[in-house]
Amino acid sequence: MKSTNALSACVDIFITPTKAFNGIKEAKGWSWLAFALIITALVASSYLFYSKADPQFLLEQQVAAATVDATIGEKKMIRQSMEQGIDQQVWFAIGGGIFGLIIINALISGYYLLVSKQDPEANYGYGAWYGFGFWAMMPMIISSLGVIALVLTASTNELSINLFNYASVNQLLLGLELGHPFYTMTESLNIFSIWGIALAAIGLTCWTNFSFNKALLFAALPSIVIYGIWTVIALV
Repeated sequence: MKSTNALSACVDIFITPTKAFNGIKEAKGWSWLAFALIITALVASSYLFYSKADPQFLLEQQVAAATVDATIGEKKMIRQSMEQGIDQQVWFAIGGGIFGLIIINALISGYYLLVSKQDPEANYGYGAWYGFGFWAMMPMIISSLGVIALVLTASTNELSINLFNYASVNQLLLGLELGHPFYTMTESLNIFSIWGIALAAIGLTCWTNFSFNKALLFAALPSIVIYGIWTVIALV
């Protein structure tokens, strides 16, 4: 079975991802809708957050995070630098988010293209894998909707910058404090990124002749390498 159009694929990717990926591999242009939805959700959540959040409260958090091991003089310089861009934070967040999304997907798509070469029958070009990458990122939409819900229901404008990481391993399970060696790493790993890995594995089984275990290994390998290196650095 396969999705019949781009809109149905956007629904199927969350319910029956196999149908979505089967439809995507035989269609052209569907991935633009996935990209547009991800970007729209990202922009909406970022704009809403920074529009409601107290800029000075955000600044204090950002300075604290950036000056954990800094001297008094360095803290003063960092604070002055951040204060200059306080009114443009929302645009930096939106621009950085979109740029980062495009670049990360460009890299991961090259990786998918490389590993697909192990299957002689998987004759998909880089463009196809670039679109594939956006479908594997679709959980980001749910993540952004969660941010929007949290902002709209907040009873104060003193919002934590870590609200964007509300589904992180740290906030859900560990509760590590700022300054802990594993704080940043566990804040960056969340259930939506894990969901994305699972989607990528399912997609690889649909687009190649890989077994699910092999596809899961390939889908998770970039994260395993990144977090493995991050763990070693944190331990040093």
